[in-house]
Amino acid sequence: MAVTIHDVAKRAGVNSSTVSRVINGKATISSDTKERVYAAMKELDYHPNSVARSLASGLSGAIGVIVDARDAEAFSNVFFSRSLFAIEKVAQARGYQVMIANGAQSRGMTIENLMKEHKVDGLILPPTTVKPSLMEAIGDFPYVVLGTPDTLRSDTCWVDNNNEQGAEMAVRHLQQMGYTDIAYLGGYQKRGFTKRRVRGYMNANSGRETVLATDGTSENAYTAALESLQQPDHPDAFLCNDNLAAYGLLKACREKGIHVPEEIGIVAFDNYPLAEYMDPPLTIVDIDTALLGEQTAQLLFRRIENRTGNQQIMLSTTLVIRASSERKR
Repeated sequence: MAVTIHDVAKRAGVNSSTVSRVINGKATISSDTKERVYAAMKELDYHPNSVARSLASGLSGAIGVIVDARDAEAFSNVFFSRSLFAIEKVAQARGYQVMIANGAQSRGMTIENLMKEHKVDGLILPPTTVKPSLMEAIGDFPYVVLGTPDTLRSDTCWVDNNNEQGAEMAVRHLQQMGYTDIAYLGGYQKRGFTKRRVRGYMNANSGRETVLATDGTSENAYTAALESLQQPDHPDAFLCNDNLAAYGLLKACREKGIHVPEEIGIVAFDNYPLAEYMDPPLTIVDIDTALLGEQTAQLLFRRIENRTGNQQIMLSTTLVIRASSERKR
């Protein structure tokens, strides 16, 4: 037998009319009541009739996640998948669907069409789309940027991980372990989060500043690391932009007969599942991308419900210490 709105009301301990108002967003309902209704809908696997809800509320029952198809790496890795999964979970709990669209088309027409044709009730945008012309076109339409935009940072609504803080924390950890000449390895230097990581590295680094940019591959990181390690005054520690850079560095160290962590200390961003199984296991700046997606979606729904204006949320990172940086002094 199909689950009805009355079943949801009974499970949530409210009237059927309250469930209807929560679904349609037509009245001011307390956050506690909304969460009870959403939880009951999820437990009972209740899915409101999207056509009926749209007619009643004027809402589409969908949110749009915009990706920049030109930046294939950023949207084809496990971390974006985790963020997207968290966004899906939050949306599903509210009876919403998630629509993914390419926003890399000229003049942002895909984004504008989604709004003008009422296909979505809110948008999650990548930082690369944040331009004055698009922000003017969006106006008061609910949106949240997934990441820190390089432009209009204080005038837009966004959620991001604190990459700068993570880099500072990593450098200070290496310093505490006795490493004195710390280099930064890997990453596209024009990409926003990489720039912020490098900035954090420079903020905390008290010695020589060495930034070895790569094309993002482990092969290129290996080449850059090997060239650096061949110098007589090579660094004694590296902060790697990601696990791929760390893998290339470890390969170069093995080739040169350099022991980690006795001679070289390594910390890398991003806690890939295999990071703890590398030889040695990698110390990691852990970026919680699932929390990033969850916070972004929750903020978007608050904006859809007209409960908040522009906000900027910066999520803290954590350091997971493993053998690659634990030099015995």
